Amino acid sequence: MTQPTYPVPLPKWPGLTHLTDIPVDWGLDLDRTVGQRQSSFRFQLINGVTGALKGDITPLRTAQLTHDSTRTIKRQLSFALGVADTARVQEEVDRVVVFMLTGGQVYPLGRYAFSSEQDATSTGGARSSDTLLDEMTIVDQQLESGFPSQELVGASNFSVPVAVGQLLSGLPILGATVAPSQFPVVGAWSPGTTKGQVLAALAQQGDYQTPWFANNGFFTMVRTINPEEAEPTIDLDRGARVIRDSITTTSTLLVAPNRFLVVSNSGGAQSAPIVGRYDVPPSAPNSIQNIGFVRPSITNAQVDSQSQADALARQLGLQNTITRTVQLATPPDPRHDGYDVVRWQGQNWLELGWSMPLVEGGQMTHTLRRSFT
Repeated sequence: MTQPTYPVPLPKWPGLTHLTDIPVDWGLDLDRTVGQRQSSFRFQLINGVTGALKGDITPLRTAQLTHDSTRTIKRQLSFALGVADTARVQEEVDRVVVFMLTGGQVYPLGRYAFSSEQDATSTGGARSSDTLLDEMTIVDQQLESGFPSQELVGASNFSVPVAVGQLLSGLPILGATVAPSQFPVVGAWSPGTTKGQVLAALAQQGDYQTPWFANNGFFTMVRTINPEEAEPTIDLDRGARVIRDSITTTSTLLVAPNRFLVVSNSGGAQSAPIVGRYDVPPSAPNSIQNIGFVRPSITNAQVDSQSQADALARQLGLQNTITRTVQLATPPDPRHDGYDVVRWQGQNWLELGWSMPLVEGGQMTHTLRRSFT
């Protein structure tokens, strides 16, 4: 089998750039010399089967877009439509593409499929309240046959990215960007298992963050991010964006594990189990050296080698050694996507979720996490 080529080229949407390539934007960064800015949002209606553009729709009042990395389907869009737009929409096939227009630039905010609709009928016609989900709803369907297929199991290059490519094959999505990983797939899944469950398992085995559909509309998988070692993609220390009275901080330091063990008895383990271990470093306040005892977190997983077990233990340590979480608010900013590394108060934080009112003047809320690594 030919291994898929990643990343797939990005679609030619106006204003689309990689986050790491975004220059200083004094309007979005709200430099102290900027007194005000002007922004608007656009909702394009397209046929999800043919791709035909059906024009724009205009939600009533405020639409809301949320991103939650703890979910399988991470993004949700909600709005209400008037009589004319309600009559135009075919919920079973249409998609809504969202853009933010600001500073002469057009920023995409993803594609969404209708998930539920509630109509209110009156003498003037029907108006609807709609909930839409990102296109992971297309991916997260039940397997019709066992996965992986026999030809993949016997392939010499049967790595996690290859398995993800087969899982996505034939689906009507724009494309996929999957970071390389050398780790093999261990185990199999029976018919009826959802593809979201399979992808969550593959993310663990391949040392990935869980996948999401990004602002550019692409299915995206990135390797596990250690914010302390990554370059920030969003700098909240630049400009005057954070709303002071919105900041709340919580800590799980008193219950955070300091040792992560991954135990496997897969076929590759032979007679002895494979055990991967990751200890938080001595500099962490919850380290074994600082608190004087081990607070373990043990995970049973099918891994096929010591290096894979060690990588999974490290991944779990980076994802679960939560020492501080902050929630804050800013004006709407379309550069936030998924798993962004955010610079705030001189430290790097990993963004776990955000919620954006699609109207200028609203408050975009963010959930940021910082762990000792």
